[in-house]
Amino acid sequence: MLPGFGRRLVDRSRNLLGLVFVVGLFSAAAFGIVMYATVHHTAQPEFCNSCHIMEPYYESWQNSEHKNVACIECHYEPGSLETLEGKFKALSQLAKYVTRTQGTKPWAEVSDASCMRSGCHSVRMLDGPVMFGNISFDHRQHLLETRRGRRLRCTSCHSQIVQGQHVAVTPTVCVTCHFMPGDDGHPPAETSDCLLCHGPPTQPVEVEGRPFVHADYVERGVGCRECHNPVVEGDGVVRKDRCHACHAEQGHVERIGETAFLHEKHVTDHKVECFECHDEIRHGLLPLKKPEATKREGCGVCHESAHDAASLVYSGTGAVGVPDDPSRMYQTRVVCEACHTGRSGQTVIDDGDMGELVIAPDDSTGASSNPAHHSSHASMVAAAGNVDCIHCHGPEFNGMLDQWQSAVGEQLDRLKPMLADLEKRMPKASPAAAPLADAQRNLSLVALDGSRGVHNPTYALAALKVSAERLDQAAATLGVELGTRAADGFPFVSKDGCSECHPGAGRPASVWKGEAAFPHAKHLGQGFECSQCHSTTEHGKPAFPRSDCASCHHQETDKFDVSDCSRCHGAQLGMLGGALSGFAELKGPMSEMDCGDCHGEAPDILRPKPSSCVICHSEGFDQKAIDWKKELDGLTAELERELGASKADATVREAARAALDAVLRDGSNGAHNFEYAKKLLVDALAALRG
Repeated sequence: MLPGFGRRLVDRSRNLLGLVFVVGLFSAAAFGIVMYATVHHTAQPEFCNSCHIMEPYYESWQNSEHKNVACIECHYEPGSLETLEGKFKALSQLAKYVTRTQGTKPWAEVSDASCMRSGCHSVRMLDGPVMFGNISFDHRQHLLETRRGRRLRCTSCHSQIVQGQHVAVTPTVCVTCHFMPGDDGHPPAETSDCLLCHGPPTQPVEVEGRPFVHADYVERGVGCRECHNPVVEGDGVVRKDRCHACHAEQGHVERIGETAFLHEKHVTDHKVECFECHDEIRHGLLPLKKPEATKREGCGVCHESAHDAASLVYSGTGAVGVPDDPSRMYQTRVVCEACHTGRSGQTVIDDGDMGELVIAPDDSTGASSNPAHHSSHASMVAAAGNVDCIHCHGPEFNGMLDQWQSAVGEQLDRLKPMLADLEKRMPKASPAAAPLADAQRNLSLVALDGSRGVHNPTYALAALKVSAERLDQAAATLGVELGTRAADGFPFVSKDGCSECHPGAGRPASVWKGEAAFPHAKHLGQGFECSQCHSTTEHGKPAFPRSDCASCHHQETDKFDVSDCSRCHGAQLGMLGGALSGFAELKGPMSEMDCGDCHGEAPDILRPKPSSCVICHSEGFDQKAIDWKKELDGLTAELERELGASKADATVREAARAALDAVLRDGSNGAHNFEYAKKLLVDALAALRG
């Protein structure tokens, strides 16, 4: 019995073990399948979105360039053990979510190894610069080198700072690092240099509706921050209360000053966003802020600040009855120091009075009728001059400063006596008080600005025009005759905007020497616009050949006699007759001839060639005309060189320049009066050489 029983027991045990093995095998297979399915499912991005706190991150991922890359490809480091570690951390986070012990912001890190794994952003991305917008960016300098003593990670820049942007570069991160002040309170030059990131724009940039070509200014050596400044706002300070948001231990908070240690722990070892600790630093063309006059107290109760007036005029505000109209240079953020450089060798002295500022040489002490007042109250800054205009804008701007100051200064000098006269005549409690107060406000603003319109010529003239209108209004109220209406003496304002830079056009020739070359006042006063004679696309270029002027001027009208050549050709008639103003007379052989003898009669006027001279003169006279031109060309070139190098007295140089201008303006190459033209040039050369 026992042997048979033993065999049955063994058989049953074997059967049971076989069953257990089969069941175990199937259970293991089932478990494996379930685990595989679970692991596979939990590795899908959709599973990450099971927690509602992950919704914004999941949505931003779906709309990013990484939408075809599973979350674990970045959030788990490459390798089996690393994947298990990532799974464990993910399960821990899931447990916290289920037990409601998670924080409001999920915390995850992406290592550099994940970013640069094979098939993703491998080291080939570090081979050279890439374009980030209009900035050339080199990863090598930021990842393979220590920057400002800090070792960066991929996620130092590619972060999740902005909601809705998944692992995107936020320019503010770059700005914080590049412009964070050093121990001296200033950003390091090696990281804040404009050309480090920004090359000069190669194409024209539209500035307030007009194209601006940077290359022209870069070639002249104009620095970026002479125009674009300030471009940084904020100091990126780390406030101690920020530390308490993450750290409760007092010992941790007390290490706030150990910047190297803090950056190593927060930036190099862990992904902590810059703005978890730092205040934001802004960089770019910052919004313009309208200047406000300083609170008037102390000396300011009686003496308005000239600096306040200059800021108001420059920004195009502060005048009564004038719409705000900031200077174009103000809108492009040209700083005061860009023009007030000291190159002109002069100093502006603000003595605090209500009059205009005093301009003195650099070695001046600012002495005046009250030296003690200057020494105790005056503030001095370097004056801007013509040389500063040329430094940025080139030789085309030579004399522009004088045009602006003459146009505005003329109106200041004309209107001030009118205001003073009306104020003396005005009785107390007169209705004229209000318009006179407005006129005085605008006049004082422009006068106290001290630039005589240079800071904003268009706005300054508009403010003075309102002053003139108020003076006319007050005069009418008082029944006082001003002689001529105050508002009638203003220069022409172009519809094309030309007068913004050329406010002198259209003023009487007696007050602006530039009008002597061409009588703009006569043309603009008859309703002409600048664009009728000048191209608006090719700056200042004549819109048609000079000879086409004859289509108007050589036609008989009831306004003028076409036989009167002196209306337009006074310079030529003076040379022909040998009687130019300011020079000794010297009549030539053709001085008594009539213009029509050579040029014909209107409207069929012509410019004769040398070959036509033989019609009246002997054979070979045409060659004489060619020789005259050659000799005068040589003398004019010699005189121009001498003027450029001469150290002669200013009066002598001015007279020599006038002689040269007279010969060039004549334009006949000696045909009108060769001996007279030659004598003017020779005498000018002799005077310059002493």
